[in-house]
Amino acid sequence: MDIQLKKWGNSLGLRIPYRLAESFGWDENSTVEMIEVDGALLIRQKAMPLTLDELLASIPADFRYPNDVSDFVDSEPTGQELL
Repeated sequence: MDIQLKKWGNSLGLRIPYRLAESFGWDENSTVEMIEVDGALLIRQKAMPLTLDELLASIPADFRYPNDVSDFVDSEPTGQELL
């Protein structure tokens, strides 16, 4: 597929054909990143950061802290810590 580059301000722009954007699930609100890899241009959808709720939901129900931090997590305040 050939795509013609066009001047866009001081930059060059390219249009992603609808059929191709649709196959990747991209729309006008998608954010993509461009990376140079071995002399080629790689365009991929940028991973969106997780929300706090999504991050907390990803913790398995059987999660246990590692032994080297479990004593700290389960300990009571011993000084003038602010809670």
